[in-house]
Amino acid sequence: MSRHSLLRGVSAGALSIFALYDLYATHAAAQQSLPMIDVGGQRRGVVRRPTTGVPGGATNVAPAPAPGPAPVSIWSATLPDGKPAFVQRWQLPNTVASVTRRDIKEKINIVDSQDALKYVPSLFVRKLRGGNEGMIQTRTWGLSSARALVYVDDLLISQLISNGHTDGQPRWGLISPEEIERVDYLYGPYAAQYPGNSIGGVIKFTTRMPEHLEVTAKQTVAVQDFAWWGAQLGLPTTTTALTIGDKIGDLSYFVALNYAWNNNQPISFINANRFYPYPGAIFSQNVYGVPQSIVGSGSISEENFINGKVKVAYDFTPTIRGVYTLGVFNSDRVSWPLNYLSGGRNEVFGPPSGPAALPLTTLQGFGAANLRYQETILVNSLALKSNTQGVFDFELSASHFTYPYSSSRSAWSGVPSTGVNPFGGYTQTGRDTIFTGTYWTLLDLKGIYRPDGPEGMHDISFGIHGDQYHSNNPIWVTTNWGAGMASSYGVVQSVGSGTTRTQALWAQDAIRLRPDLKLTLGVRGEHWQASDGYNQTLGGLNAAATGASATLGTMLPIFQPNLYSTRVSPKASLRWEADPYWTITGNVGMANRFPTVRELYNLTATPGATGFVTNPNPNLRPETALTKEIVFQRSLGPDSWGRVSLFDEEARDAIISNATIVPGSAFQATANINVDRIRNTGVELAWQKENVYYKGLQLFGSVTFVNSRVISFSRWQPSAPSAASPFGTSFEFPWATSVAGKNAPGVPKWRWNFGVTYRPDDSWAFTVAMRWQDRIWRTLANNDLVHGIFGSSDRFFMVDLHAHYKYSDRWSFDAGIDNVNNYKFALFHPYPQRTFIFSAKYEYGTGKNVPGIFYTGNEGWPEFGGWFQPVAWNWE
Repeated sequence: MSRHSLLRGVSAGALSIFALYDLYATHAAAQQSLPMIDVGGQRRGVVRRPTTGVPGGATNVAPAPAPGPAPVSIWSATLPDGKPAFVQRWQLPNTVASVTRRDIKEKINIVDSQDALKYVPSLFVRKLRGGNEGMIQTRTWGLSSARALVYVDDLLISQLISNGHTDGQPRWGLISPEEIERVDYLYGPYAAQYPGNSIGGVIKFTTRMPEHLEVTAKQTVAVQDFAWWGAQLGLPTTTTALTIGDKIGDLSYFVALNYAWNNNQPISFINANRFYPYPGAIFSQNVYGVPQSIVGSGSISEENFINGKVKVAYDFTPTIRGVYTLGVFNSDRVSWPLNYLSGGRNEVFGPPSGPAALPLTTLQGFGAANLRYQETILVNSLALKSNTQGVFDFELSASHFTYPYSSSRSAWSGVPSTGVNPFGGYTQTGRDTIFTGTYWTLLDLKGIYRPDGPEGMHDISFGIHGDQYHSNNPIWVTTNWGAGMASSYGVVQSVGSGTTRTQALWAQDAIRLRPDLKLTLGVRGEHWQASDGYNQTLGGLNAAATGASATLGTMLPIFQPNLYSTRVSPKASLRWEADPYWTITGNVGMANRFPTVRELYNLTATPGATGFVTNPNPNLRPETALTKEIVFQRSLGPDSWGRVSLFDEEARDAIISNATIVPGSAFQATANINVDRIRNTGVELAWQKENVYYKGLQLFGSVTFVNSRVISFSRWQPSAPSAASPFGTSFEFPWATSVAGKNAPGVPKWRWNFGVTYRPDDSWAFTVAMRWQDRIWRTLANNDLVHGIFGSSDRFFMVDLHAHYKYSDRWSFDAGIDNVNNYKFALFHPYPQRTFIFSAKYEYGTGKNVPGIFYTGNEGWPEFGGWFQPVAWNWE
């Protein structure tokens, strides 16, 4: 039996296994006649009680009254008032937007962990495919991976090795949706304990450790209906999630295993860069308005993910806990193109010469889309923390991420049809892109000193941070692309490697000037260095990736210069609780974001038959942002609030990816540059209101306006004109010698989301949510005028539907549709279209544990007569 068939069999049978287990557990519980005895108090937590007074086999008899709620653990993620515990513990001054476990269950069509962030105000995660996809767009910055930090408990899962789509996205796959207790988004770089990458904010997933035996099994099925240009596809996805956890004495453990089988829409289109009438081609234009012919869809893929995590906690004392986490993420993806010229996955690419011949770059585009991508990531994390809530507490954490294996193998090019080879095909030669050997290591030591006790005047926190990131990224030229590096010529097409290190000290003091007034002052000092930068390039390769031997003598290595920088980032916050309803907060903070390894040393290929490769910018300076905000927040009743935030941010030496001129060539390369000054000014309105005219009716949403402008960029120059393009290769008019006043790339001017959730009783929840975002400029010159195509960044309007039904404390079902209005748009890559989602979930130990899955005391259809109960409007 194949691996795929076996795993899909596991998916189909998992819930049945747990159902049989539940019947066994019910029968065993009914036979008990004596209570459990906790000998010596060795097992803390909720004691599992027997079912008394119930005849054997009778599972529909009402149980005895449930005991009162257990006291909240000192390790609980949520305080009794519903606020995140870690924010109160470290006295963080940031504005916080939260998503609770209940929100995830009842509002969101969740397939992967990043889906939990769908409706967070001013935050957007571009999830093109399932599994580990998810670039982050924050309130003042466009899609990137290095301007927002993502944590899972004490573990930083942001890949600060890069700031890109392919190799920089957070390792979302290391979070199981079933373990999430809550998600909190901290706006801005106002907390001294976080590095300058928090310029766009901090996202923290807090997971739970069980207090007793818990088992969950969830099966999710999603089907996307995709149609754009020549691609019309039905794309199914299945996800199986299993978890088990328990606490035995002072030891607790949690094990999560996820398997996903994804079929993904094309994320690129292949063009011929000419307006020739190829049979089956689609006439279009690029983002600059230059005519082109679309001859295929690229990177349609089938992908298998397996990720597992083991988390073990030990309570050395009631207030000191150690946690070890081992995580493994494995991905295996096969991608292929659709050929519009010959239909489907055919490999006939036309004649080798004449007006109907495809350009070499087009043939190479087909070859690059025909690939297999495999990677394994291993993470080890260790944390030790105290929570005495007394005079002093501490937290130590260390983690290490590594790529034991990473390979992306693709054909070099498509092959035109000839008399000898009438059916075309692909070259046997190819390339193998390697990340094996890439790693990063982090260490944090933090403490908090409360000289006057937990409610005293001062909460003084401080810490030490260290990290090291190393990138290893050779691209091998292979004689057999399916075999990968094992069949290489022994030379590489390009190499980009290097290392960055950061050491930091920070301190913060939260001062209670009065019971209603708190001043927080902080400072962070950082020393950063980049070293071991190394680049090497092989040119002279023809369409078959041969001819390398003649150019080996030109493979001169480039040893990049070492860089050093020491920066200080001060922070300040003043919070005033004006009355029981109103809170006014002013924050100001400086953030210094240092370039990532791959921003410094990654290589960028340019068009052309030579495969010419150029370096980006190994001399990038750190970007510095001064961010301010004033926030007015009012309580609107239990779990209800409204917030207005006015914010302003000025960034100097902002690291922006833009087109630059390759010396001695008419081609452009995308490279990272420092832009002198960018300013973002705006306002955000966010709200949540419970029981709006009807009991259980909740309204939530947000509106954000940002005026993001380039203030100055003294080194900007338009692209060079040529005979083929007298206005420059990207239509940056040569007489436009300045981009001052242009819209900053990547930031939408307007965005909003609005949702309605109705919970008529404890079993049902229905949600309708809408998301809208304005179009985005991708270039500094704002000359990407054409939209609705591959490469553009379009406006969008999506409507999502979700229904949640809790059949019992053990069984629940969800159904929903994302993008029900089927809005078609691209955020550089085509975005997923209408997707239908269904899931079934089994839980043991997480609810009230009534006996038996067939117990009917709280099961079955609800009393519809209790729905739509009017309530008086209440602002308090």
